[in-house]
Amino acid sequence: MKGAPEHPSQLALPPDEKTHGQSSPAQKSGRKKKLIRLARERHPLVARVEYALFVALFSFLRWLPLPVAFRCGEWIGLLLYHCDRPHRRVGLTNLRFAFPDKSLTEHQAILRESLLNLGRMVAEFCHLHELRAETIHERVTFADFAQWQELVSKAQPTGALILTGHFGNWELFAYAHAYYGFPVHIIHRRLRNPLIDDLIVRERERCGNKVIRKTTAGIEVLRAIRKKALVVAAIDQNASGRMGVFVPFFSRPASTSSGLAGLALASNVPVIPAVLVREQGTWRHRIVIWPPVEPVRTGNSEADIRATTEKFSAVFQQMVEQYPDHWLWIHKRWKRRPDGEAPIYE
Repeated sequence: MKGAPEHPSQLALPPDEKTHGQSSPAQKSGRKKKLIRLARERHPLVARVEYALFVALFSFLRWLPLPVAFRCGEWIGLLLYHCDRPHRRVGLTNLRFAFPDKSLTEHQAILRESLLNLGRMVAEFCHLHELRAETIHERVTFADFAQWQELVSKAQPTGALILTGHFGNWELFAYAHAYYGFPVHIIHRRLRNPLIDDLIVRERERCGNKVIRKTTAGIEVLRAIRKKALVVAAIDQNASGRMGVFVPFFSRPASTSSGLAGLALASNVPVIPAVLVREQGTWRHRIVIWPPVEPVRTGNSEADIRATTEKFSAVFQQMVEQYPDHWLWIHKRWKRRPDGEAPIYE
């Protein structure tokens, strides 16, 4: 669902905010800070109509027992796959770029399962309020619990950045961490509909997680790190305007948020890649964790941010390659192009 944990998109770090005795990369290079522009809000009347439809679907799925709501979510996913031709075209274009050796039939199968996952996630989101610390293990476990315990123990003295994306059920991913005893801070870009945005934020914070607005993320993330918190940041979305750097993603330049790299270099805390993987189309999941990723440090701020962003993007690509049907393929990942390069999406 849109409004997922957002990329920090070149977070502006204020001059007086330092962590672990280090200045931000922007300070060292003297670069002008890049400001985050607010999303243009819907017209109030349009926003109210959208909100009414959203609440009707949300309330209906919440009223249903989870198994029934889950099947309804799958029907929603299938409806999107068969009827939403614009998004289907985007998804197949992305898959053709990412997996040129696969056939159209294979691309269609991946996209179909990706949209099924999205529909299932919508249903699961409506039932997040039913989760408890005592029962979370019935829905979410760990691929390697000992590995998670080891990483958490290392991160406790410093805090950590969680490298993730719009992958699997990203909403449940954050909930699971909270109920396993480690609430997270979620970097969030405000939706164009403020009514729906407020509802989603309330649901995200219900379990003890905290939402950090993207416009003030640079300050709030560093404050969270000072409190030894876990901060979740997505790195898989197109970064518009001046907010991103072009790094390879499936061998094609993709405008990628450099905010996570800037935070990693400024805070000197572990960067842990992790996602939630669905168990064979069911409502059970497992958290899969990759080894921590070290930022690139050469002393050249601009080069380090770009190289670190490229390194992070490569790790996320490995996640997608391993679980291709879990990623949100209908996003225009390669929308922004380098100067002089033709648009990819019609």
